[in-house]
Amino acid sequence: MPCAFAKVMNENIYLEAITYKLATKRLCTVTWAMQQMMFTSFDKRLAEFLLNESNTTNSDEINMTHEQIAKLMGSAREVVTRMLKYFSTEGYVELTRGKVKIINKQALEKL
Repeated sequence: MPCAFAKVMNENIYLEAITYKLATKRLCTVTWAMQQMMFTSFDKRLAEFLLNESNTTNSDEINMTHEQIAKLMGSAREVVTRMLKYFSTEGYVELTRGKVKIINKQALEKL
């Protein structure tokens, strides 16, 4: 199958361009994610994630479990839970089952 695809790609410049474009996009996404994980502390990444989700949904309530957040962030659930508990004790968020409610956006933005 890869040989057939390579043959068609060599014969069709449009398929070749689309293939390279998709590969480039994917590489950029992976590179960005690796950069975030290596050079940005987890508290900052989690704060940014929560603010982005809030802006995307136009709501201060994020209907996700800690496990779902961890998967999307490429982290362990325990790490997410620990940091969310810290955010909760600092008064940044309010935690309920399957939900994170942002109560102090300014504090998260400062992170």
